[in-house]
Amino acid sequence: MTDEKTTAPAQSDAGGEKKNPNPYSQWILFALIAAALVSFAMRNPQAARTIFLVAIGFGGVVMIHELGHFIVAKLGGIKVEAFSVGFPPVVFGVRKLKKGFRFRFLPKPGAEEIVNEGDSPTEYQIGLVPLGGFVKMLGQSDSGPAEQTDDPRSFNNRPIWIRIAVVAAGVIFNAVGAMLMFMALFLHGIDLKPAVVGDVAPNSPAYEAGLRPGDKIIEINGERFVDFEAVVLAPALSGKGEPIWMTVQRPDGQQQIKVVAERAAGDTTGLRSIGVSEAHTLTVEPQIAQDAEWVKTIFEQTGLRPGDEVKAVNGQPVSTPWDLTQKIRQTLLPQAVLTVSRSWPEGSPKTQENLTFAMRVGPTVSNFRQENDLAHIFGLVPCLKVSAVLERPQAMGLMTRITTRVKTLLGKEVAAEAEYDKPALNVGDLIVRIGQTPFPTFKQLREITTEHKNKPLEITVLRTQPDGQRQETPVTVVPYEVPGSSRVTIGIAAELAMDVPIVAQTLDGGMPEMGLEMPAGSRITAVDGQPVGDFYQIAQILTANRGQRVSIDYLADGVAGGTGLVVPQRGGVYAESSLTISIPFQSMMLPFKAEKPLEAIGMGLKKARQFVVRTVITLYRLLRKEVPSSSLVGPVGIIKVSYTIADSSLIHYLYFLGLIGSCLAVMNLLPLPVLDGGVIVMLLIEKISGKPIPEKVQGAISYAGLALLLSLMLWVTYNDIIRILFG
Repeated sequence: MTDEKTTAPAQSDAGGEKKNPNPYSQWILFALIAAALVSFAMRNPQAARTIFLVAIGFGGVVMIHELGHFIVAKLGGIKVEAFSVGFPPVVFGVRKLKKGFRFRFLPKPGAEEIVNEGDSPTEYQIGLVPLGGFVKMLGQSDSGPAEQTDDPRSFNNRPIWIRIAVVAAGVIFNAVGAMLMFMALFLHGIDLKPAVVGDVAPNSPAYEAGLRPGDKIIEINGERFVDFEAVVLAPALSGKGEPIWMTVQRPDGQQQIKVVAERAAGDTTGLRSIGVSEAHTLTVEPQIAQDAEWVKTIFEQTGLRPGDEVKAVNGQPVSTPWDLTQKIRQTLLPQAVLTVSRSWPEGSPKTQENLTFAMRVGPTVSNFRQENDLAHIFGLVPCLKVSAVLERPQAMGLMTRITTRVKTLLGKEVAAEAEYDKPALNVGDLIVRIGQTPFPTFKQLREITTEHKNKPLEITVLRTQPDGQRQETPVTVVPYEVPGSSRVTIGIAAELAMDVPIVAQTLDGGMPEMGLEMPAGSRITAVDGQPVGDFYQIAQILTANRGQRVSIDYLADGVAGGTGLVVPQRGGVYAESSLTISIPFQSMMLPFKAEKPLEAIGMGLKKARQFVVRTVITLYRLLRKEVPSSSLVGPVGIIKVSYTIADSSLIHYLYFLGLIGSCLAVMNLLPLPVLDGGVIVMLLIEKISGKPIPEKVQGAISYAGLALLLSLMLWVTYNDIIRILFG
């Protein structure tokens, strides 16, 4: 074993006297960095652990790629000058000598080693930045033509098939590494979201195809190894008008369903979907971070606690989450009473008890294709009221927005860039007229708002006065476009005014026999002879008289009138109830575990293949502009997601790394300069033409590819920042 003997070039000071740089500067810098890291870890052990896992995980994925290059290069007789775990500066290096080993610790940058005959050509290094690594081969460069040499061990002097094998090995190792990762996870067992339908949006492709809450999807387009991720990705990656075939398992047997994905009305992602959501349990998420402000708000307003399990709604027992959703939808009351079972910690006077909580319920009428346009109750359309007043986004530049957001997160006051008029509308205002249209529906509200973009728009509302009486109040608003979308808004959220019996319009709802005729803005005073004070009472009386003809009395402009309605036996209610506060129920998870190693191999192969195929399809859809480029996630977004997953579950973080490895295998094969796929293309051109591509051309291609890659990185990083800071 020998020690390193190197001579650093001398430096000249202003007086011409030569002196060596401070030999302890690197040691001091390393000590300062180490002290800072140790201090951070001691103060934030959980965060330090998570950051360490993210760094090691990503470094591991990259190192698997580089290990493929290294092994095949060695087997192909190529001189490998360095194999580094981590990026420079170099912390530690070791080289096998003819006799013994040479170790280097914090070597000076640019210091040259003396390599004698019989010494290993490769130095194995550990870099300070643990986010990957690299292989340095003689005669090979990713950023341009490499220096020419007559050494037969140079990359450029080896046969083309060996060079292609070396370049392709990184991609192959990533795919194989992902496959092995999935095999190990499925052999150990991992909980994933099952392909169980939790809810189906009205008027959606899934609803029309026959999918219902509780359905278990066991096959998608011939693939029988599916989880809920596949249920989301299959529609998102499908072509326009392309059918998706699903096999559904129900208590009475299996059924094959064909569904064609569409883009939902009002969706801003640009991705196709079928209108289904994942299944949840009836238990409030036990592991939820209770220090988050939105979580505190939920628990303060509802009285619920993590671990509570819902047992009944309005005294009616529920056994499944879709049963809970259905019973709340049918409530059509201002509130629903939930009965929950709460377990107390060991040592408490109580062990378990049932508690009741009154939850505010509001009408929800959204559907997949037309948003809120199908809202009516037996043909009666309630008028609209303002449910929330939204703050208008300020028109800032990106850097200003980032700075403002950071200051807000740090709790510092931020001065507004520009002053906007306070909203002219108030929560609780009933919309009497917008423009020239009295008592608009959701659709009319949207259309008229869009027509008046950046132009004054007159609105008349019924506003509650201090004495409790409602009075007509004219206001003027200026509709504006929401940044980052084509939506035009007046800065409010609207809902059906179920607390007043005012009718905006009447529809036949596909049932002309109902024969409703009533002036817009009519106030219903009685139904079937019973006085009513809100739409909840109207809905209850009509529901209780299905199959019967009932009378409806109303006032229109102070004039009494009346009509009749034949209440249908089925259907008729196109406004449903939902909890006004979204309770964070625990996601339904099922174990995916192989019984035997052979089964784990099959499951690992299928999962790796799924991610590879989906990455290819995603790229294809991007080129056809069927998937928006804004949906791409870059390094910043990936690291954020990685941190979140690593912080909550090591087993799911390993699963995520398998996904990243699969995607990296595909991305590196793209025929772009700098990437492995581009290098392979140039090697194939060399093979066909019988001579290498000229150095100047190689350089131009490489730099153009690097510029393209950096531009793409900047674009996706911009998307990541906007997504993280502004949702």
